[in-house]
Amino acid sequence: MKKLKKGSFTLEAALLMPLLLTVIMSMLYLDFFVHNRAWLTAAACEASLSGSMEAVRQDGQAQAAAEIRGEELGNVGFFGAENLRCHVNAGKKKVSVTYEADTIACFGGFKWTLKTEGSSKVIRPVKWIRRLKAAKEVIGITGD
Repeated sequence: MKKLKKGSFTLEAALLMPLLLTVIMSMLYLDFFVHNRAWLTAAACEASLSGSMEAVRQDGQAQAAAEIRGEELGNVGFFGAENLRCHVNAGKKKVSVTYEADTIACFGGFKWTLKTEGSSKVIRPVKWIRRLKAAKEVIGITGD
């Protein structure tokens, strides 16, 4: 039976430790990247919804409402995110909000560009309900 030489476990640990730390750090950076992406996607959807609700009003400013809400939600600090930009595109039928940010990659000082988008249709509930009531009368359906 061979005897293990002293220091063999130390040598194996010294060789495996950089690989193990690399994997752990990569997983942490990936977790922060996914968190930032999910947060910004939710923020874009919420800002576009605010803009589409404002567009229904008679003097509503959908673009301004979506920009204000987008800036409020975008000012929350993110781990490793820089140069956060919010773009709002408000039309008569749809409001869309896009976020772009640079995030740090785990090694070498590289930058990943993170881009998320949320959009919402402008729905006019009063018009929709009136159309349903008119269709109901035309068809002759009663509420019974």
